Amino acid sequence: MTDIDTQFLRSLFDEEGSLHTAGRTALYRLYGLEGLLYVGISTCPLTRIRTHLRQQPWGSHVIGVRIDYPNDAHAAERDAVHTERPLYNVVFNGESPPPPPNRPARLKAELAAQQRRLAQLRDAVPQSTTHLRLILRGITAAEARIARLAGDIQRAEETESARRPPGRRSRRAQP
Repeated sequence: MTDIDTQFLRSLFDEEGSLHTAGRTALYRLYGLEGLLYVGISTCPLTRIRTHLRQQPWGSHVIGVRIDYPNDAHAAERDAVHTERPLYNVVFNGESPPPPPNRPARLKAELAAQQRRLAQLRDAVPQSTTHLRLILRGITAAEARIARLAGDIQRAEETESARRPPGRRSRRAQP
């Protein structure tokens, strides 16, 4: 393998060894001989798939993987599970799909997870200059994701409040 090939392959993965997604959420499907086994979403799809393969009783049945990056991975997952009926999904696999989750609440949960990850990165002790560079890259990327999520939350909350009838105001808006 040439140096150019090696550099290209390394560029596909982030500092944790997972497929580089640039902060996007991936929708992944796991297939077996019996058809679609599982549909899920993750910002680190290869890491999550590895976890399924190791921890799920059906993990040894997986023979194929498909990864996509839809604009709204949460909605795409809900729709895929409801229409494609994977064998091992429990959530969204009922007769009718549940209502879409509250976008501000979902973004706040993602923000909290990113803040925890940032705290873990900041607490990491570098073992070498290479480790230090990787940690600094991770911190910079986490800070950018947190800033983006904070903006998304603000816009989502503004959109939700604009949808309320004029006579109803949120508790925060009342004096």
